[in-house]
This record gives sequence, C-alpha cells and structure tokens, in this order.
Amino acid sequence: MNKPLWGVVAVLVVSLGVFAAVEHLRPVDEQGEPLLKTSSLEKTLFTPDSAAQPLAVAATSGDAAVADEGKGGSGAPAAPRKGRVAAASGTSHSKLLQNPPVTDSLTILFVGDSMLEGLGPRMAAYAKHNGYTLINVIWYSSTTEIWGRSTRLQDYVRQYKPDFVLVSLGANELFVRDIKQKRQQYVDNMLRQMQGTPYVWIGPPNWKPDTGINDMLQASCAPGSFYLSNGEHFDRAKDGAHPTRASASAWADRVCKWIATKSAHPFPLNVPTEARARCKTIVHQPER
Repeated sequence: MNKPLWGVVAVLVVSLGVFAAVEHLRPVDEQGEPLLKTSSLEKTLFTPDSAAQPLAVAATSGDAAVADEGKGGSGAPAAPRKGRVAAASGTSHSKLLQNPPVTDSLTILFVGDSMLEGLGPRMAAYAKHNGYTLINVIWYSSTTEIWGRSTRLQDYVRQYKPDFVLVSLGANELFVRDIKQKRQQYVDNMLRQMQGTPYVWIGPPNWKPDTGINDMLQASCAPGSFYLSNGEHFDRAKDGAHPTRASASAWADRVCKWIATKSAHPFPLNVPTEARARCKTIVHQPER
C-alpha cells in the first residue's frame, strides 16, 4: 500500500475514534444526574443488530438529520388536507379542544427525548396498520426546558400540520428540585406551540420516585391529554432507565389503547400485525 493511501486510512481511523469518543460524553442535569441519551453513532458502530434498531440518522449539534421511509422525502411542508382539525392560534392549552381528529389519513407528530427509540417503532406500526402518517422527532437528552426555550415544536407543527401531537418528555427531569418554579413556563410554552392541535403527553416511565414532574405535567395538560406512565411495570435496559425494546412496545400498546378509549380525543388505533415499522424520523443531537 503506497504512502498516500496509508495516510487516508489513518485519517479515517482517527476520525472514527474522535466521533465515538464524543458520542460517549453524557451531559448531566443540574443535580448531576446523567441525561438519557442513546447514541445513533454508537449503535451503528457497536450494536450487532443495529439494522433492527429504529431508524435514526446522526445529525450535527443543533442541526437535524431527516430519514425518509415512505411518503415524500423532501421535508417540504405538508399541504393542507380536507377535514383536518383546525389549529386555532392562541387557543389556551387549559381548555378542552373542540373537535376530535378525523379518522382518515391522520398525520401524527411524535416528539420527545430518547424514549422515542423504544416507543417510535411500535407507534409507527400502529400508524402503518391504521393508514396514518407518523413523523418522529427525537431530540437526545432533551428536557421541557430545552424544547420550551426553542420554537422547534411550533416549527414542526406549522411544517407538517399534524392532526394529533404525541409528546414523550420528562425522563431527564425526574430529579429536578423545585421543578414547578424551574420548568412550568417551558411546559406552558410547549403546549402553546401546539396551536390548538389535539395532543397526548406521555409521562416518563419512572425508575425512581420523581420530584414532581408528573404532577406538574398532569396539572398543565388539558383533561384527557396526559398519560401517566409512572407506576406501570417496565423491564429495563442495561442503563436501568430505558425500557427494553419489548417493554417499550408493551408501553406503546397501553398508550394506544388509552388514546383510543379514554383520551379526550379518541381515534381508531387497531392493534397492528407487525411488531414494529419505520417512519420519517428526524434526529437532533444534545445541546452542548
């Protein structure tokens, strides 16, 4: 092998090492607890069955990578559709939304932290089986503060014009002290950014008692729009926090059954024959 080719190989090896090292940096919250983060790069490099993992394309810090698996790959805003729920700008999140979503060709926007790695593939199977479109937005190590300080949720609502929004967020804030004083404004801002779209906020799957995140979320969400996961059984992955893939799928099943039968805005969610499916997935890396 000639010297120039050896040089190229050396650069590639060093670059992979640097990226892997960066991916292992785990941000911590204000109590020093590690923020939940599952690295898509780490899975690609080190997980034997990475092909079976939910699709997640690594993005540079602050940017999004979009993986299109199905409809439209351009990322262009979706055109308005007949019969969709009107998004009333300025609607108070504390009031019940007026109309349930239509049941044909629903578009569902699902945003949150790394818990979407487990929930997303099963939710995608529900969407596929019931003829809906699902867009997953995973923001690794994110919190209500991180989402609430940005306009990212509002931007996605305006871009994709969803009929329903799902949120899975709060696991990185289980142990924040004085949480209402520190986080309430950000939760309120997130709910306003939905612009009157029907939603369900899926509470975190506690592995230890929290300091008030679930009570705050439940009090903030409209009636019938908060799913309490705390108290349910979860089998945990090696990190002791994330549910295993099977347990996350069972969690998604419970959430979907609750949405279809007990939520403020129920719509059909028949149980899919496939265990999981893929969908458009947008990934944001942790804030540095």
